[in-house]
Amino acid sequence: MYLLKADGSDRLIQVWCEHGLDNGGWTVLQRRRDGSVNFFRNWENYKRGFGNIDGEHWLGLDNIYKLGKQGDYKLMIELEDWTGKKVYAEYSSFHLESESEGYRLRLGTYQGNAGDSFSSHNGKQFTTLDRDKDAFSGNCAHFHKGGWWYNACGQTNLNGVWYSGGVYRSKFQDGIFWAEYGGGFYSLKSVRLMIRPID
Repeated sequence: MYLLKADGSDRLIQVWCEHGLDNGGWTVLQRRRDGSVNFFRNWENYKRGFGNIDGEHWLGLDNIYKLGKQGDYKLMIELEDWTGKKVYAEYSSFHLESESEGYRLRLGTYQGNAGDSFSSHNGKQFTTLDRDKDAFSGNCAHFHKGGWWYNACGQTNLNGVWYSGGVYRSKFQDGIFWAEYGGGFYSLKSVRLMIRPID
């Protein structure tokens, strides 16, 4: 656990740093692993962050935006299924635009073994149950039970409902899913979103 200073602020942000993966140095933006934290939350919660830094948490859109302004970062997404297998999706660059731009997502090119379920969300604004910025006629955050950079609605949502066991039954794809790995109705056991300065 570390304290980092956000860009343009004297305020310190408490973050979890991962040193055991790919030479370390990763700042964890989001972690899901046991369903202990509800991710079906409003804009203000997603902006400020929530959860427990040593467990399930969301660092906060404003914190992520400010960290990203400090330099050039890449994104690593770690996905674990219910057999214990872990796969990865890495994006060569990652940053968010400001709140006035809806914390619009900017991603670089994909590499990894998870399949690319995130590039179709590139350039999209963040949507929550009380602020609809997606391209769908309804509100994707309502249907998918979590805030995310939705398209209409998209190939992934890692802030959905944590369903024990993987395969789940629901009217909508509201689990923690990555379409290219398990499909829309397979909820992953654990996920982490992490950034690291580009070498």
